Amino acid sequence: MRLNNRNGFTLLELLISISLSLVIIVILFASLRIGYKSQEKGIERGEVSQKMRVLGDRMTWLIRGLYPFSRNLPEGTKFFFEGDSDRIGLVTTSVDTYAKGPEDRAGLKWVSIFRDSKGLQVREKVFFLEDVLDDSGGKLFVIDPDVKKLEFEYFDLPEGETQGDWVSEWDADDKGYFPSAVMVKITFEHNGKTYEMPDIIIRTSVQKREML
Repeated sequence: MRLNNRNGFTLLELLISISLSLVIIVILFASLRIGYKSQEKGIERGEVSQKMRVLGDRMTWLIRGLYPFSRNLPEGTKFFFEGDSDRIGLVTTSVDTYAKGPEDRAGLKWVSIFRDSKGLQVREKVFFLEDVLDDSGGKLFVIDPDVKKLEFEYFDLPEGETQGDWVSEWDADDKGYFPSAVMVKITFEHNGKTYEMPDIIIRTSVQKREML
């Protein structure tokens, strides 16, 4: 008489068990991969948001402190403001109170904000120096090397007018007053991707104030 051994697995049962185990492992690894990618994207979004916040705060801090400084020169009154489409230069009250340099100790300083191959930069000088408008000297700081594009626009609201226009250049000597607001457009790269920041509109404290 032959007894059947039913204590073990048949070959078919073993193959089914292995197949189910492989499916479960594949699903598990896929879930882990999705979770990792989601975490990676979350970290990247956080880094991009932080960069935008830092750049926006820095530009706003410097430009909002615009001070209407001018000097009487032999050829006429010189307004210390440069407004081009790719750079801006101004005297600002936004100084580092903890700095030891003469640029900040005076309570006012000249800043020129521009972009070149090194990224977004700021040049600082003592505001009343003769060479303040030259593109050399002073202290040069790289704010962000990843900035690939920098544009400025200026809001022109003439005295007595209720509506103004955005212009790409500003000649303060010709107009006799300063822009009511400055718009900053910044494009930067992060981890091989290009990001365009929302336009930063900065109201100036001088607005339509004329220099006589």
